[in-house]
Amino acid sequence: MLLYKNKIVIIGGSGRFGSVLKKTKTKYNLLFPKKNELNILKIKSINNYLKKQKPYFVILLAGLSRPMNLHEKFLKKSIDLNIIGAANVTKTCFDMNIKLIYFSTSYVYPG
Repeated sequence: MLLYKNKIVIIGGSGRFGSVLKKTKTKYNLLFPKKNELNILKIKSINNYLKKQKPYFVILLAGLSRPMNLHEKFLKKSIDLNIIGAANVTKTCFDMNIKLIYFSTSYVYPG
């Protein structure tokens, strides 16, 4: 697969940090797929999007963070998004030889 060195896919671009990246001027071609275009809980969805776009980098910002009571109230969703989804993206990037930059936060699991 031919990767385009100037193309970066930002997963989770609708969150706090992603919103800042959208406003950033850069020489790179930043892509911000919506959840219906790339679902981190479905490997086939990740695979299809990345095969089509052929990015050199993926920046993973997706996940459930604040407020903390969401994690207690929706524990399965927290695990799915923060652990399973991150693992799906990681495995797909590894398989496709795409460099992954992963952001996390101590808001989710403090300490």
